[in-house]
Amino acid sequence: MKSAGFLTVLILLGCILLGGCVQIIINPPGIPGVPAATATPTHTVPVTSGPVATVAAAKETAAADTGFIVPVGDVSRIGHRTYTFNYAPDSGGPHEYNFRVPINMSVYYGARQMNIALPADSENPGEIRRYIASFESDPAMEELYADVLRELRNARYRNGGYLSDDEYLELIVAFVQQIPYVENPSPKRKYPVEVLYDKSGDSDEKSLLLVNLLAREGYDTSLLVFEDLGYETTGIRVITEVTDSSLRVFSDGKKNYIFVDAGIPRFIGSVPNVYQTASEPAIYPVGTGSKSYGPVNYVWKITADLKHMNELGLLPKGTVINTWDKSGTCSWIKNSKLLFNSTCYCCDM
Repeated sequence: MKSAGFLTVLILLGCILLGGCVQIIINPPGIPGVPAATATPTHTVPVTSGPVATVAAAKETAAADTGFIVPVGDVSRIGHRTYTFNYAPDSGGPHEYNFRVPINMSVYYGARQMNIALPADSENPGEIRRYIASFESDPAMEELYADVLRELRNARYRNGGYLSDDEYLELIVAFVQQIPYVENPSPKRKYPVEVLYDKSGDSDEKSLLLVNLLAREGYDTSLLVFEDLGYETTGIRVITEVTDSSLRVFSDGKKNYIFVDAGIPRFIGSVPNVYQTASEPAIYPVGTGSKSYGPVNYVWKITADLKHMNELGLLPKGTVINTWDKSGTCSWIKNSKLLFNSTCYCCDM
């Protein structure tokens, strides 16, 4: 027994000298009340379950697809924003709408860490579609869209009333247009969650919010990308034949869209002068909706009358035009008699 033990010791010493194949860790005697020291492992075993694994997996996914938001911080923390805006349906007169939207702060802070910009080469359809998908298909945004649309649907059925599809579209447009416009000089685009929490955005950023809300409510909407201007805006499909060529219609060869300015309050279809002569935009449909906008010629008559009044110097200084009230504006033009003995489209309505 003793000789066998001695032989074993010799073999172990030989291994140490020849190849270092055995590592011996000597622990000093333990001190009472202090945990004994342990050897530090030379590698980390991956965690395969639990919260740590979930966060790690999310970060891996973000690394693979940087177009989607990775929530940051406490996912249960909720902030709220209250919105007040005006809209007048065809009957019932002007209304002030108020609602409060919950916003997941971890999604908001995650969005702030993203760096998504409109591709410099907007003639590359693949790049543009990936850019749009960053805002359209991001799973972190779905809860927010649902919360906003729940409030807008409640407004649609306000006091037992009911807005038609055209009026409901106008309501959504009025809501987004009346979010304060703040120019963003950076190429980085705000996510809709940032626009809503900050209560501000520029035309590009507010368009990304508007097209996603409209698409989820079944409207045939698109993003119009003007490459020569470096600008993007919302398009809404029209199937009614437009009676006047001054109202610019944009076509992809199959469908026609009119201009919707998400940046500031403006009548649907009304095109700023800079876009009247701009090159044709690239049209990128968002969602699979089929509903179009019907009263395009009604709105055109209003904008044509206002333009005519302005050219003749008949529009009194300080006149407030509520672009969210097409019926009221047309009635005001008619009753003002400012276009008496002149072309007046609203006067015939």
